[in-house]
Amino acid sequence: MHYSNPPLILTDSSITDANGTINLNDLPDPRPLCQVRLADTTPLMERLWRIALSDIEKNIIEIDGGRYFGAGTQFGLCVYTRDICYSGILGLNCLYPDIMFDSIQHTRMLRDRLMLRVSKGYQIDAIDVPWVEENISESEYLNKYHTNSYVRRTDDVLWLWCASDLLAQQGACADWEWFYRTGQAFFFKFYQPFHDPTDGLFFGQASFIDIHFIDQKATGYPRDWGIGDCVLIKSLSTNCLYVMGLQAMADAAKRLGRATEALEWESRCVGLKEAIREHLKLDDGTFAYFKHRNGNLENKREALGSAFAVISGVVDGDDAKLAMQDYPVTDGGVPLFLPFYECEKWYHNNSSWPFVDNFFIRALEISAGLDRSAQSAALLARTCIGDGTFHEVADYRTREVKGSGSQLWTAASFVDTCRRGGLL
Repeated sequence: MHYSNPPLILTDSSITDANGTINLNDLPDPRPLCQVRLADTTPLMERLWRIALSDIEKNIIEIDGGRYFGAGTQFGLCVYTRDICYSGILGLNCLYPDIMFDSIQHTRMLRDRLMLRVSKGYQIDAIDVPWVEENISESEYLNKYHTNSYVRRTDDVLWLWCASDLLAQQGACADWEWFYRTGQAFFFKFYQPFHDPTDGLFFGQASFIDIHFIDQKATGYPRDWGIGDCVLIKSLSTNCLYVMGLQAMADAAKRLGRATEALEWESRCVGLKEAIREHLKLDDGTFAYFKHRNGNLENKREALGSAFAVISGVVDGDDAKLAMQDYPVTDGGVPLFLPFYECEKWYHNNSSWPFVDNFFIRALEISAGLDRSAQSAALLARTCIGDGTFHEVADYRTREVKGSGSQLWTAASFVDTCRRGGLL
């Protein structure tokens, strides 16, 4: 696999970007436990494949007789449902199905145990659920429970897409029964209270984009907002995840012979697609980042949400092309927001995220019918700086790769790229 659009160049034995060159001999030479290998590929791609598998395996956490995938080697025991599930969809469901199923079940048990227990200041009174507010900080909550409260994880519905994808490849009837029963319970206890019948959309943060903290502002939302403002938006990405979750429930009901229930889930899925098109689409056919509490649309687009509008089937054909139009894919990746917020701080703002780049390019391939896996491979390969592992995020302004090494969803994105490129 080769790519050449200077300054981004992928050859048999090197990757070059605006900040330099990584040669084959600069990279580690790991021997992952997974024995799956690429077919008919270059020396660099073969090495990167084994690095990706090694990064994935570094994130297997075993504790109290159980196991689950971590998010990256700097994140310790913390459970991040979104990192696990995005990584499963991107390839871990195929390569590590047993650990993925254990991981998904672990996230369900932990979230069900914690319910709507939150740290001080995180109760959202506008959502009518049985909140339990503990007199501890969010960092103390994370240290105590090894995950964040639901208020910081309102894209939790993502697990349905991931688990359905996994079970479609590997699952037995008993697994589908567990999935359907658990999905019903989570819709009742967690998801349905966040649905607004006035416009048919779900409240909740944009997927993976952190909301503000009590004592500091995150970079993905207006800086004058509070915590509730970040949660009580209706974001494109998370609503598209609900589309895929509802479709997953419909598919599970069909498999289990519950035809009437399947039709009900399918109807809800179709209704949500219509609501997204009606309330989140801009006049030019693209989609807004989110809908404000006051009903206005944010004057920005967002890469992951735009990609999911296509991947989820909210739009297709010419409408899918319109949804992706004029959103840049550069040597520094895909800007997470378009335009960025007028703030010099970065992380979600002023950044590109390799796993988002991969989903975005996948959506471009769907909408245009063209293979762009070599471009994906080059963008991912350039993240293997320093210790030679797949890294978390890049500063879009300088093209500098930063963040955690051995990042689970970046490594999983390389698996997806190889799969799309026909190397598996």
